[in-house]
Parts: sequence; C-alpha cells; structure tokens
Amino acid sequence: MAAVPDQLVDDVALVGPAARIKDRLGAWKAAHGQGHVGTMIVGVRTPAAARLLAEELL
Repeated sequence: MAAVPDQLVDDVALVGPAARIKDRLGAWKAAHGQGHVGTMIVGVRTPAAARLLAEELL
C-alpha cells in the first residue's frame, strides 16, 4: 500500500467520508460530461454508501 501514491487513489476511486465523496464526484461528473468517463464501477460496503451514490448520480 505504501507504494501507491495518494494522488493515484484520488484519480481512480471515490473514498472517504460522504462530504469528500460528494465533492470528488463533481470531478467525475465533469469528466463524464466531456466524454472522458463512460463507465463507473461501483462497490460499496454499506447501504448508506449506495444511497449516497444513487442520490448524487440521479
């Protein structure tokens, strides 16, 4: 894990508290709008996390 830079994780994953995920999700939405993101793979551990993504993406 020490070999993986934090910036790489930020570039490819939405992790952290709900407020941080909402904030970072804005960048993903913008990238999708520009044709840079076509598919998002979602894996969540809690119903609350699934609900957060569903509410923010709809």
